[in-house]
Parts: sequence; C-alpha cells; structure tokens
Amino acid sequence: MVASDLAEGSPRARLGWDDGTPRLNTDHDRVDPTPILQRVDADQYRLRVPVPFPISHCHCCGADEPPQQSAVLWPELVDEWGLSTTEAESVDRREGQFCPVCQASLRSASLALAITRSMGWRGPLASWVDSGPTLRLLEVNRAGNLTQWLERLPGHQLVEYPHVDLQSMTFSSRTWDLIVHSDTLEHVDDPIAALHECARLLDSGGCLCFTIPIISGRMTRRRDSLPPSYHGLSSDPIYRVVTEYGADFWSQLFESDFDHVELVPLQWPDAVAVIARPRW
Repeated sequence: MVASDLAEGSPRARLGWDDGTPRLNTDHDRVDPTPILQRVDADQYRLRVPVPFPISHCHCCGADEPPQQSAVLWPELVDEWGLSTTEAESVDRREGQFCPVCQASLRSASLALAITRSMGWRGPLASWVDSGPTLRLLEVNRAGNLTQWLERLPGHQLVEYPHVDLQSMTFSSRTWDLIVHSDTLEHVDDPIAALHECARLLDSGGCLCFTIPIISGRMTRRRDSLPPSYHGLSSDPIYRVVTEYGADFWSQLFESDFDHVELVPLQWPDAVAVIARPRW
C-alpha cells in the first residue's frame, strides 16, 4: 500500500481501508472485524461462528430502533431443505428479523449495505439515494424492501420475470452501472448463464450486488432429482428452487466473467450479500 491509497477521496479511503483491514463502514459505527470462522466441527462439518457483528442501525432507512423478529419457516419446509436446528434459526433471522420503522428484513439490509459499500457511501441506503447519484441501475425483480428507495433514482429501471428472463436479457452490452437482484438466482435454470448476462450488461467499473440464500455448512446442490421445493407458500413454478447454495457459491461468479468478488457479512451467517465486478 502507498500513501496515495489513503488520501482523502481515494477508493481505499472511501471504502474504509486504512491499515489494509476491512471494517464496517457507516456514519454510525466502525467495528473491528472478528474472525468469520472460529473452528470447524470435525464431526458435523458445521461452521461455528462468533457472536454476530453488532447492528446499531438499519442500513436501509437509518433508524436506530432495535430490530424485531418473527418466525418464517414451518416444519415441512425445514425437512424439505434438510436444515439443522441451527440452520433453521439462521434462516428465520435472515427473513424474519426486520426494522420496525421501514419493515426491511435482515436480508434487505445486507443488500443495502452491499450497494452503499460498492458506491463508497457511508450511511444508509436512503441517504445515498437522497444524495442524488447519477447512474444507470437495473433492478431484476423487486429486491425485497429496497425498491421503494431505488425507484426514486432517475436512472433506475425495474424488470421482472417472465417479461424479462435473467438468463437472456434484451439490453445492449455494457449499458448499466449497477445491477441488483435479491434471492432470484436460486430459481433460475442456468445460474451461470444468468451471471454471464449480468456481467455482459455491466459497463466498465460497474458492479452486481445480490443476495442468495446460503447454507454455509454444506456445498451447493441442484434439486433436479429431489421433490419440488418452493420459496413461500405458493407452488407457482416462478418460486421453485432449482439450486440450493452452499459454501462454494462464489465459484459460479468466477465462471461468469467476474474477477473481483466481495462478501458483505452484515450478520454472519444469517445475512451475506455479494458485490461482484466484471473483468473489464
């Protein structure tokens, strides 16, 4: 690292890199990182994790109210997915922990943090939108609770399946600066083709920010030979799960024209978002 790397306004300074160590980067707090993995249980091969990073405010609206929690899973779904008690509790926090002010889930908050971090912004998503950024933003399917803010940007466009297929989009190459989607990739027949499309659409310097449900104590698997499983109560084919993502989820990105991948663990292992940048 050289002195210019830490100059005010430099990319490294904007992203909160001072001594080469990443830290949570907001107006409200700066928390030293703790090890993601304390140990691996040799018998269960389950990831053992430290106390989750403290969350002092909502990364969507900025409210500092304590989050609320509701249960979202039911026994049949837990059995379908083969979740342990610890994994089921983690999914419940990801989807059922929410801000009492804006109602954003922990999953949405992790994606909001990924977006603001990718833009070098210190503060919640709402304040970044209020700052008036000028960029071309493609939202593929509604990104949880975030659409209410993203749609206020003049360069925003929302597209939804089946009108737009993530695996084959009609936009010209390199026409977007930021692409956002949340828990969409696991429903796509060919996720690598979908990621290739996202990379193709991104202009130089652009990035993809997204979430997928990750069970960190197992490897990724397809459900082709398993009974159908759906996210939510509906059996609509749109919500059918094709891929269950595990600890090796990142490998698909490197097969898809991305060469820089950053994980944003807002609350590990419950809520992890991804920032990916194409090789150009």
